[in-house]
Amino acid sequence: MRRRAILAGLMTPGLARAALPAGRSRITFEEPSGVAPGMMAAFLYRPAAWQAGGKVVVVLHGLRRDAGNYRDAWIPLAEARGFLVVCPEFSAAQFPGDRYYNFGNARAPEAAWTFFALDRAVAAAFRALDAPPTPFALYGHSAGAQFVHRYLLLTGAPRASRLVSANAGWYTWPDFGIAFPFGLGDCAATEAGLRAALTRPVTILLGEEDTNPHHPALRRDPQADRQGVTRFARGQAFFAAAREVAARDGLPFGWTLRTVPGVGHSNSGMAPSAAEILASG
Repeated sequence: MRRRAILAGLMTPGLARAALPAGRSRITFEEPSGVAPGMMAAFLYRPAAWQAGGKVVVVLHGLRRDAGNYRDAWIPLAEARGFLVVCPEFSAAQFPGDRYYNFGNARAPEAAWTFFALDRAVAAAFRALDAPPTPFALYGHSAGAQFVHRYLLLTGAPRASRLVSANAGWYTWPDFGIAFPFGLGDCAATEAGLRAALTRPVTILLGEEDTNPHHPALRRDPQADRQGVTRFARGQAFFAAAREVAARDGLPFGWTLRTVPGVGHSNSGMAPSAAEILASG
């Protein structure tokens, strides 16, 4: 059912085919998920050198829902490496709070999951570019990083070639004994899906200075604090837990942990390292 939902979304019309020129652009398309059906936006940057079939990097914004700012921060990296940038905007009006963005609305019936809005945004971008769909590399920072790893664990991220989760505030643990969203219990996640996710090319990317336990956007409560009291500590613990499950099940663990010296909770600070990783595969 999950794969059928993705494919149905990719085939949904919403944009006339028209090749976008090089540079910045903004597109809108009909999106059925969220609190109500409506128009969703995506911010793009197309380097002059990019052609259909070239590298595509999808960038997911954080808590501020500022997709345009994220797109702009990635422009120098896109120019330097020649990849197309697509930044879907999960607006607070259509995707309010953690439920509809960070958690992908994954406690709802699968057809209502907002995880699939990502796939539809990418499909809309390809239509606007008059380009055939290709796999994409995926990066999320902060709240976007929460979306990325849950998107992988619950949907399998079938069209993502490589994933980077950067500076997530907290995580869905690879443990079916803990209820979602803190773990994989009481949701649609499966053991087979977890095993497959652990073999994928995933990077947990952490700023070494993202260590403020009192950051205003950092969730602090007993459940989150079991993972650690800073983003840096929580990311390390999450990676270790995933590696332990892979070792227990005899799986070829595809994840890597990478830290960025001198960088705290900053998309622009993390982006150069993320671009290097995503450009490699």
